[in-house]
Formats: sequence, structure tokens, C-alpha cells
Amino acid sequence: MKKKTVKLVSAVAVLGVLCAAYEGVNFYVTSQEEKETEESDTSVDLVSLEADDITAVSFTADQDNVEFDKKDDTWTEKLDADFPVNQDTVDSAVRGVASLTADQEISDVEDLSEYDLDTPQNTITLTTADGDTTLEVGMESSNSQYYVKTADDDKNVYLVSSTSIEPFMGTLYDFAESGTFPAVTTATITDVNVEKEDGYELTQDAENLFWNVSDGRTTEKADTTAAGNVTSAIGSLAYDKFVDYNCTDDSKYGFDDPYAVITVNYTEEEAVESDEESEQSTDADTEESTTDASEENAEADENDSETADEEAADTSEAADASDEDDSEDEQETQTVEKTLTIYVGDETDGDRYVKVDDSKEVYTITNDSLTEILDSTMSDFYSMTVSYVSVNDLDSLEIQTADGDHTVSVVTETVKAEDEESTEDTDTDSTDESSEDASDENSTDTDSADESSSDDEEETTTTSYKLDGNDLDESTFTTFYNKLVNMTAQERLTEEYTPEGDTAYTFIFKDTNGTETTVKYYEYDTNFYAAVVEDKVYLVNKMNVKDLDEAYQKMVNPDTEDEAS
Repeated sequence: MKKKTVKLVSAVAVLGVLCAAYEGVNFYVTSQEEKETEESDTSVDLVSLEADDITAVSFTADQDNVEFDKKDDTWTEKLDADFPVNQDTVDSAVRGVASLTADQEISDVEDLSEYDLDTPQNTITLTTADGDTTLEVGMESSNSQYYVKTADDDKNVYLVSSTSIEPFMGTLYDFAESGTFPAVTTATITDVNVEKEDGYELTQDAENLFWNVSDGRTTEKADTTAAGNVTSAIGSLAYDKFVDYNCTDDSKYGFDDPYAVITVNYTEEEAVESDEESEQSTDADTEESTTDASEENAEADENDSETADEEAADTSEAADASDEDDSEDEQETQTVEKTLTIYVGDETDGDRYVKVDDSKEVYTITNDSLTEILDSTMSDFYSMTVSYVSVNDLDSLEIQTADGDHTVSVVTETVKAEDEESTEDTDTDSTDESSEDASDENSTDTDSADESSSDDEEETTTTSYKLDGNDLDESTFTTFYNKLVNMTAQERLTEEYTPEGDTAYTFIFKDTNGTETTVKYYEYDTNFYAAVVEDKVYLVNKMNVKDLDEAYQKMVNPDTEDEAS
């Protein structure tokens, strides 16, 4: 037992020595790392100025000399006092070089051309009351740094983070206060006219239910998705770059002969002053006059004057608060129609120059943003639905095939149910004379009106279908009809088409307004039928027509289907 105790104590002692040794080694290594870090820190304070003391900054942008002067804490462009300077952008750029630390200094340089500093690509000059501080910028290194030197020192070159230098390496308009593209909500657009080669116009119908498309010669219903893609693209437009705040030469950007002119009509809600606000203003004047009269009466009664004034003040404050709340709650708006005109000019580096309405400001918008709008032609909006007549609007459907002709008729009947409750009420009233005497004339009129309203509500409309005068199962018909009116083409022919052979199917729709629509199906090739509706020709997959024919056969030959099952 004693030996074990001695061994345990010895082990603890050894462990303590090892821990102490580890701590010592760790402390030494940490100290060495800190020492090496301090020795390897090659940063150098290159510029040490107070940003607020800088009164001017000049540099080169697009090979032009640019200078911003500051007066009363406001920057202006020296050569153009009207230039829309973005104050925050200039301030940020100046502060980035006012207190500048270089990451590394390269001493005793013999050949400045090694760093492109024999002919600097930019020269940045900061001006204070004590004079100028000038930095010359050479090439950019491979690790996001620029080689720079001061104007009065050709022997030392410094590596400076690109973060401080980059703001001065762009264009003058990087420092401009740019506008934003007019906000147009997709859902509020009612008309889009694109004037260009193969241009088109999209117009919503009177009830805003669908779009029509026109090329100036013909007009037809447009595919909803295709039209929506255009309106969505317009609603998403945004400027890319600011180019010119005061364009005086349209030919410079191609606006003298625009590539396209996009005119967008849309609606917008605007606040209007309500009649209640005017009345409240009049009430306030009246209240003020009443308060004045109350004060005059109060002078005659000194004991009550203070109380009267306080009550008048409380009443006035409460009225004002109430008026203000009512004004906010009853704020009225009106829908106004507006127009946005977008002039699209020449291409430039994957963008196009644009300007809007009568503004002289020129911006660029990316070609990708404009593709859906500018690359579309009328044929891109063709609806691929062959013929759609709602079953609710259908009066009759005539079907002609090689196997024979059939007619489906829609029968609509209005049925008025007996008003049993009304009869019971009448019987009760007849046997209860005292109750009838207690009723006044207004009550009798009300009961009469309620009975009339009840009679109207009990009128029901029923719809049934007949095939060649015989009852037709509704489910069987609607299955067939849905396949017919939802038939979608894979392509629409734009060239002239002359059918070969007889028609495979002819469908003549007659709606409740008496309008007739005829659709004829012809075999086109091994894959398609050609569905002809007036002057429109749709190519429909044969498999879809096969499904339609199967539903048709079940409708006209229900007995055969029953026997087969």
C-alpha cells in the first residue's frame, strides 16, 4: 500500500513539471510569433491628411482631367458647376486617400517603368491650405494592389490596396448623382407600343381580361403568357450606367434615328382632396368664431371665465384631433392615366443608350433587360389555343365527320319553386286577426318586399344538353367539349396554306350572341393535323386529336361503349 502511494505522488509531481514546461514553451513560441509579426510589418504611412481640410481633388478619368472643388462643405465639378455631383461618393473617395497606409515600400528603385510609373495611368492630387499632395498610380499587381509613388520621390515605390485607389480609376459619371428608372407596376400597364422594324402593339381589352396584339395591319387575341413576359420586363427595367446629364446632341447616342421607341400606357393612384376635408376646414372656421364669442361672454363673468376657457380649449383640441383622424381615414385617391416613352439608341459594350420622356439625361440599360421587349415580333404573341368558346356561352355545336353529322344543343330552363314558407305565413296571418291588427302599414310593406325578394331568389336555372334532339349525358359531353376547346397547337403557320384532301373534322360553334366560329381539321403530315380557323392555321399533334376522337366516339355511341364494358 505504501509503495502505491509513493508511486502516485511521484506521478503527480512529474505531471506538474511537464505542465510547467509546456506553459514555458508555449509562452516562448507566442512571444517569438509576436516578435516576428512586428518585424514583418512592412506597412508605411504614405499620406496623413485631415479629410475635412481637403478643399480640392483632381485626377484623370477617361483620359480627361477632373477636378472637384469644395466650398461650404459642398463639392462641385470645376469645369461644369451644373454637374450633379454625388457628395457622398466624392467624400468617400477623398477620405480613402487622405489617410493612406502603404502595405509595402520598395526602396532604391532604378527603373520606374517596371511599375508603369514612368508614364502613370493616373495622378491624384489632394489640395489643402498647406499645399498639394500628389500620388502617381502605376500598374495593378496580381494581389489587388497598385504601385504608387509620390510626385516628389522617384526612388521609392509603394504597394497600396486597390480599395483606396479604385474609386479614382473609373469615369466622371461614377461621381454623379444619378436618377432611377421610372417605377411602373406590371399590373397597371394597359398598352405597350414598340416602334421598330417588325414592331408590335399590345393592348388590353375593355374589361382588362386579355391582351390583343397588332402589327398595324391585323389585330388578334394575344397569348397571355407572352404578353405578360413583356409587361414584366418593362416593370423590371433599371438603369445600368449614367452617361450624360445634359444631352444636347441626339446623334451622339443614336436618338436622332432610334433603334426603337417604347411607349407604355399605365395607370397610377393619386391622392385627392376629399369633400370632407373642405367641410372640415369650414367647420374649423365656424368653431373659431364660436370660441371668440364664448370668450367675449366670459369677460362679463369673471368667476366662470377660467373654466369656460379651459372647456373651450379642450373641446377645440378634441375636435382638431378628431378632424385629423378623419382626414387620415378618409383620404381619397383617383386613378389617373400616364404615359412613359423610352427612346432606345445605339449599342455600347453590351448595353443600349436610353432616355425617357423629355429628359435630357442619358443612361444605359443592359441588352438582356431589353431582349423580351425588343426581340419580340407579332408572331411571338400568337395564341396557340385553336378555338375557345366557353361552355357557358355555347348555344349549339355542329360536328361534321366522314361518319356523319351531329348537333349538340344547349337547353336552358328557369324554374320558380313554390314559396311554401310564404303560404304558411299567409295562413297564420289569416287565423290570427289580433296580430294582423297590430301590424302597421310600414310592416306590411316590408313583408311584401321580403316575399318578392324571396320569390326572386328561389328562381333557379338548369342547363341540359341534347344530341340530335335526344338527351345527352352531361359528364360525357363536358369531357369531350373540354378536350375540344382546350386544344393547343405546337406551331402556327405564317405562310399560306392550301389543304389537301377532305376535312377530317369540322366543328361549328354558335354562341348565345349568335356568333359562329368554324374550325376545320385536315391531315397535314404524319405528325400533325392542320386546324384552320378563318385565316389562321394551327399545327396540332395527332395524338391530341386521337384523344379528342375517342371522347367524341363515347359521346355519339354510348351504347357501343356500354356493350364493350
